[in-house]
Amino acid sequence: MNRRSFVSLAASTAAMELALGRTGRAQSATAIRIGEPLVKPRLMPLDFTGLSYEMGQLYNAEYFSPRNTELIRRFRELSSHGVLRLGGHLSNITPWEGVGLNDPKQMRGVRHGIEDYWEWPLVDPTVQRNKKGMITRKAITNLRGFLDAVNWNLIYGFNFACGSAARAADEAAAVSAAIGDRLMAFVVGNEADGFGEDPFFRAKGYDFNRYFTEYETWVKTVRASVPHAPFAGPDTEGNVDTWVREYARRTKGDAVMLTSHFYAMGPASDPSMTAERLLQKVNPSLEEQIAGVRVASEAAGGTPYRMDEGNSCFGGGKDGVSNAYASALWVADYMLHVACAGFVGVNLHGGGTGFYTPIESSDNSPAKPRPMYYGMQFAQQFAGFRVAPCALKTSANVTAYLGTRGKQAKLAIVNKSARQISIELPQRLQSSQPTQRWTLRGPSLSAKEGVRFEREELAKTVQETTVPGYSAAILQVG
Repeated sequence: MNRRSFVSLAASTAAMELALGRTGRAQSATAIRIGEPLVKPRLMPLDFTGLSYEMGQLYNAEYFSPRNTELIRRFRELSSHGVLRLGGHLSNITPWEGVGLNDPKQMRGVRHGIEDYWEWPLVDPTVQRNKKGMITRKAITNLRGFLDAVNWNLIYGFNFACGSAARAADEAAAVSAAIGDRLMAFVVGNEADGFGEDPFFRAKGYDFNRYFTEYETWVKTVRASVPHAPFAGPDTEGNVDTWVREYARRTKGDAVMLTSHFYAMGPASDPSMTAERLLQKVNPSLEEQIAGVRVASEAAGGTPYRMDEGNSCFGGGKDGVSNAYASALWVADYMLHVACAGFVGVNLHGGGTGFYTPIESSDNSPAKPRPMYYGMQFAQQFAGFRVAPCALKTSANVTAYLGTRGKQAKLAIVNKSARQISIELPQRLQSSQPTQRWTLRGPSLSAKEGVRFEREELAKTVQETTVPGYSAAILQVG
C-alpha cells in the first residue's frame, strides 16, 4: 500500500500568510521525518488542565459563583474536568471572616499587602476597588456552585504567612463542608521558601526544617477539626531539589500530591524576555525541574506531582509576549511536554487584567479569552490519551507528540520556527485515513487578537502535510 499522508495545513489564507516571507513569496518548506516515540507514553489525566487564581479573588463572592455564566462558559470550553487552584501571593495577606479576624499579625500583613503587592491586577475590578475585603463563607458556598457548574475540582491554599493554625482549622471546616468531594487538597503556604526574604512573614534564614515543624502543627490542628483533610505541597517557587524532595520524603504516604511553581522566564522587567526566548527549543530550567520532580516523586513512593502555579514570565508577565500569540504556542508545547514527563496537571496562573492571564476579567469583559487560552485548548485535546514525544531528525525548533487511546491516535506538531515545515508521518499513521484536524494559528507572535484554535475540514485526497511557521496542528486517525 502506498504511503498516505494528510492535507496541507496551509490551505486557508490566514495560515498561508504565516508561511510568507517579507516579500510576500511563499517560503520553501523544511522537510522533517517524524519517528516513533522513544519513551514509554504517559497518561495525560482528564483533569490535567487547570487554572490558578489569587486567593483575593474570593473578596468578590459573585465571581466564582453559579451566576457568573460567562466565566462558567469559558471554563467549560477549556476543560470538562479541570482543576481550580486558589492561592498566589495574595493568599499571604488575605483575612478570613472567622477565627483570627482581629489577629494583630494578620492585620499587619494585610496592610503590608495593600501597600506593596503588584498582584492586585490579577483580580477582577470589583476586588481591585476593594482591597480591604475578606474571604467569606458566602464566597465559599458560591464557589461550590461554580465548581459544580463547570465540573472542576479545587486546590485551596491557607494564609500561612500571617495567619494561624487555629484560623486554618476554622477555614478548613467551612471549605470542607461546602466543597465536599470537589476538594482535592489543602496547601500550607504559598512560596514559603521565600518567606525569609520578607520580615513581615518570617525571620531571615527561614528554611525547610523550620517550615516543616510549623507544617506538622498546622496539619494536626486542621485534622482535629477535619479528620480526613487532604494535603499537598510544599508549593514552592522553585527549590525542587531541596524543599519538594524533602517534603516528598517526609510526607510519604500522607500527602496526596506534590506541588511547586514554574515560570518559563523572567523577570518581566528584563528587556531580554522576548517571544524568541519564550519559544526557545530547550529551556534548561524546565528540564532541571522535570529531573527534580522525578527524584522527589520516587522519594515519596510515587506521589503524583502537579505544577499548580506558573506561566510564561514571572513578575506579572511580559506585555506583547505573555498576552500575545507567542504565549499560545509556548503553552501548547509546554503542557504536552510535561504531560510526557509524568506531571498529572498544570495550573496556569492569572486573573483580572494581568498580562499573562488566560482569561481576562475587566470592566469591558467578564471573561475574555486571551491568546494563551487557545494554546491550552490545543493541549487539552490529549486529555485521556497516553502521550509520548516523537523522535525528530531535525535541528529545527519543532516538537511532535503522539497520543493514543484505544484505536484512536492523535499527532501534535508544534512549529516554533519561522519556516514552514513539511512532515513525513510516523510509520503507524501512514496507512490510516485521517478523521479530524485542528490548527492553532495567529497573525504574528505579538498579535493580541485574531488567534484561533479550530477544527478544519479534511480533503478527500491527501497529498502532503505542511505546518506553517509559528503554528501548530493536531491530526487524528481512528
